[in-house]
Amino acid sequence: MSMDPLDSWGWNDFYRNAYEAQGFEPEKFCPGRVLSQREDTFTLITPGGLRWAHPAGVLFHKKRSGERPGVGDWVVLERIDCPVTDERNKVTVTHSLARVLPRRSCFIREASGGRGEAQIVATNVDKIFVVNPVDDLNLNRIERFVVAIVSGGAIPAIVLSKDDLVHEEERREARARLREVFEGLEVLTTGEAFSDSGPVRKIFDSVLERGKTYALVGASGVGKSTLVNALLDEERQETGAVREGDGKGRHVTSFRELFALPNGALLMDTPGVREFAMWSQGDGLAEVFADIVDLEQGCRFRDCSHRTEPGCQIREAVERGEVTERRLQNWRTLSLEIHDNVERQKLRESKRERSDLRRKKKRDKRFSKPNR
Repeated sequence: MSMDPLDSWGWNDFYRNAYEAQGFEPEKFCPGRVLSQREDTFTLITPGGLRWAHPAGVLFHKKRSGERPGVGDWVVLERIDCPVTDERNKVTVTHSLARVLPRRSCFIREASGGRGEAQIVATNVDKIFVVNPVDDLNLNRIERFVVAIVSGGAIPAIVLSKDDLVHEEERREARARLREVFEGLEVLTTGEAFSDSGPVRKIFDSVLERGKTYALVGASGVGKSTLVNALLDEERQETGAVREGDGKGRHVTSFRELFALPNGALLMDTPGVREFAMWSQGDGLAEVFADIVDLEQGCRFRDCSHRTEPGCQIREAVERGEVTERRLQNWRTLSLEIHDNVERQKLRESKRERSDLRRKKKRDKRFSKPNR
């Protein structure tokens, strides 16, 4: 079976080998990539073109939400004998999403509610751009995103949007402040691009590579959908009017979607977030805050709180101006949040195990035969 239609969507030897190693029957199964998801209906690109699928029960009822399929995933599809019509989305579902292939990267947040559940934001993405208005720079939020991106295995970058609203001096100041977030962090600046998308495409032409997958993340109303439309050179994503009070756009995008850009790169738009709770995975915190972690090794006391203890290398660095107080406080906040997340996961897993054990005992009791 020719896989040519998939090549332009990021299909490569890594995913091909993972798929072929399973030995699926080509008459019944095929690979595909998730382009969008609306509730339990997935839109996918396959060797035969666009297809729509519902997840198999084993995936839909996965106990761990981080194991469920997400936009960007490469999956295995099984053709169903009786296609069904999805009235809500006006499509015909012809396949069942049977399995998720191994991921190269996975950008995750903790789901709302603080119950220790993962929410997949984007998978198999090479680089993720954190979009932040240049006139409202939030370093704490940017660091939070960058930690999650690095932890998930993707490369972080920054897009300073709405730079046409500020003077050149403010742009330079914003770039200077970003240098303390992560060494070597790529930073791009763009205007609104409402009337002329040419300058935006020119900025990104040298950055977005053919066959690579990129994603845009950030708070609501920062201009992600406007940027997607500019790079597509057409109005594909609905955008909200800018509020007069604070100059921010209104939240419009409500689901994730992967687009193919004219230059052959792939770009994912994601819904804006008001709060981004950390998920514990990888070593992103240690990488993004490597300067503080290295200093911590030289503290006199192993349990140093980095507040008033003598011989604290971190406090001394703050006093010398080498580490900002803001950065130290954010490192403390994220460290505590990730620790609490781990504890919630442990508690949830313990409850799950006890629940499984109770169900097993009931089942064994129901089917066991009485002694005679």
